[in-house]
Amino acid sequence: MAVLAELADGQISIQCDICVPPVLTVNTPAQLASNGWSLASRGERLDACLNCSAHVAPRQRVARGDVPPVVPDPARLPNVVVVGAMKGGTTSMHNYLDVHPDVAVSTEKEMRFFSDPRCLTWVGAYQDHFPEGTRYRVESSPHYTKYPCIPGVVDRMADLVPDARLIYLVRDPVDRVVAEYVEQLQWRATRLSLDEELADPAAPGNALVASSRYATQLEEILRRFRPDQVLVVDLADLGADVVGTMARVFGFLDLPVPDASAEDYGRYNTREEKHQVPGWLLALRRGPLLRAFRRLPAGPRQLVTQRMWRSDRNLLERPTLRPETEAALRAALQPEVDRLRELTGQSFATWSL
Repeated sequence: MAVLAELADGQISIQCDICVPPVLTVNTPAQLASNGWSLASRGERLDACLNCSAHVAPRQRVARGDVPPVVPDPARLPNVVVVGAMKGGTTSMHNYLDVHPDVAVSTEKEMRFFSDPRCLTWVGAYQDHFPEGTRYRVESSPHYTKYPCIPGVVDRMADLVPDARLIYLVRDPVDRVVAEYVEQLQWRATRLSLDEELADPAAPGNALVASSRYATQLEEILRRFRPDQVLVVDLADLGADVVGTMARVFGFLDLPVPDASAEDYGRYNTREEKHQVPGWLLALRRGPLLRAFRRLPAGPRQLVTQRMWRSDRNLLERPTLRPETEAALRAALQPEVDRLRELTGQSFATWSL
């Protein structure tokens, strides 16, 4: 089974057994099944995400793994890992690092390799995503700082790439919680209101709050990595001065600063407006409907998709927390922010805590 951890309120963290990189999510088994997952706990051979359930027939589902097994090659493994936080700017950092000629990023941004307890069984497929012959090879996976909801990441990373340098992006922790919740709504991954999701924000297993427990995540990292191997970057600094902040990042990597302007770096994931994925599209991704739809000629398929998408683009509004919920969330996160300031020596002056 691919269950990583059992959490509060019947939720589990789970990853697909089949795909590379593995789809990883947090939800209740009932909601996962409703969304199209095949679950071993419900009699299936493997835990399979809705994409694998739709595209791979049950008899053809095989757990990912190298055939034949592959010995890890340090020259093809990452030596820089952007470890999070979720909704903290990892996409931007992944692309900004790629600006430097001595840096190459993985062909897939979120490989989620170290979240998998059986990661060494597919290390060959993993290292194929990194080019040879570059000084730095970068993977970026924000799920790596969601402990204890996704446990064991730091130990697996330290065992395989002990000399890697880690970049940890953080942002105002309350804003980050709201941003992650909006993304869950976007993909219909929750049916609860934000206040319901935050009914107990102090619970260590609250998956929505876990990624904002920055001190907890950093302390977990420092349990196996030296402080000089870890750089904490505030998303607010990256947004206000990308050139200066990236100069600090490249200095951390002992690289000369490239002659690049803010325009050269570009901007990623800056849209404030989010639209919910249409329900018909999620339904279509399930096996029988998807196979029937794919039998249509390419032209009609594209026309149907475009028209239905345009007709059902539900704009998501940023939710507002009840005062008592927000107060409880802030009370739960304030000690984390205080410890983070002590650990890093940074002020995080723009934050609301």
